[in-house]
Amino acid sequence: MKKMNTRTLAYAGVLIALNVILSRFLSIPIGNLFRISFGSVPVFLSGLWFGPLTGGLTGLIGDLIGCAVNGYAPNPFITVSAVLNGVITALFVRFLRKKTSPLKYYLKFLLVLALNFLITSQGFTVLGLSVMYGMPFGATFVSRIPQSLCLCAVDAFLCSVLFKRVKVGGTGDSV
Repeated sequence: MKKMNTRTLAYAGVLIALNVILSRFLSIPIGNLFRISFGSVPVFLSGLWFGPLTGGLTGLIGDLIGCAVNGYAPNPFITVSAVLNGVITALFVRFLRKKTSPLKYYLKFLLVLALNFLITSQGFTVLGLSVMYGMPFGATFVSRIPQSLCLCAVDAFLCSVLFKRVKVGGTGDSV
């Protein structure tokens, strides 16, 4: 796990801002309770670059700021989902760093993010929607599968490209 220093806090702040912008302002609403958003990508990258603590805090702060911007109270289940987005990906960073072919590299990201989506988007988020809004868990779970599969594929592509190519920390390696 990386030490928390000024540089890490600065990068985390930028990733939090990207999370809020991508999830609250550049998302595509589908009905009242669903939306297509790539706001999780900065949280995933925060966990991969800086470890589970920074990744989790990026998800937490991004969700709380996003709720304040939109003017509604945070849903604890969805907030836990946002935190876990950064934590779960960070736990697999060694697996994702191993050198492989580009296709295998993408497939590894796809596998990790599929597990992440199953726990967070399909698990905690659906549970939060069920508890807070009275939506039936089973029907909501099934109706979100196509959305989660598409977002997982795109997020895995974005994360695999950015994690491999963006150098963070000024040391010449991708943290």
